Amino acid sequence: MEIDNILVEKIFSAIRSSYKIDKHVDFFVWLQGAVREVLPHDMLLACWGEFDEKQKRAALNYDVASNISNVRTQLIIDASKKIDVFMHHLHVLWLNNNQRWFVRNHLNTPNEMDAIHANFPTELAQFNSLLVYGVSDVRGNNECLYVFFSQENTFNVQDSVMGLVMPHIDSVLRKIQHLEPVEVVEALNMNAEVTVDLSDREQEILKWVRAGKTNQEIGDILFISQNTVKSHLKRIFNKLNVTTRAQAVGKILN
Repeated sequence: MEIDNILVEKIFSAIRSSYKIDKHVDFFVWLQGAVREVLPHDMLLACWGEFDEKQKRAALNYDVASNISNVRTQLIIDASKKIDVFMHHLHVLWLNNNQRWFVRNHLNTPNEMDAIHANFPTELAQFNSLLVYGVSDVRGNNECLYVFFSQENTFNVQDSVMGLVMPHIDSVLRKIQHLEPVEVVEALNMNAEVTVDLSDREQEILKWVRAGKTNQEIGDILFISQNTVKSHLKRIFNKLNVTTRAQAVGKILN
């Protein structure tokens, strides 16, 4: 299947912007912005460690980039025993698929005969489809699974898109994975006073303002109207004692 010109431009735009990423929050914004336009998803769960069958008791390592407010890295860590089992099953399926990426759709339809359905963690029950992409590091003798989750029932992604985008996702995450997993608002270097003062929704909107999104784009991302975005921004400005978007962003970075 050919990739249309608009999609090609979006792919290379995402690739170009990947070279500027050096912080976890930038990675999050990139994933939920440029990458999401070519690879629609709601959460990326990266997992690496000992996938060997004999090492099932060894803890796996996780990093999460999610636009779902109640799904963060800490949730995965707290449920790590169940998530570990689930990821081992995905690893086996990936190996059995000749280490090629694969998709599972309609996860909301029970199927106890399928390892994914049988071991799907309740903490991730709100997702209805997933895409698994694995990377083998021969030199480091380890493997990493990237699992994209979506609330949509189906994943529709072209093989050529995965081949172009995934090496850059892998490269960026390997570059920043030494950072401790943090919430987006912490990565934005907000001081304690600002963090307490702003609601979760206001922090989320301010994050997208920093990413350069317009009110319309923020509304589309968060599934709210432009007027609602404007109302939140007005409250943010009042709380931060500023009058412009640039001043608001500058305030949280000081």
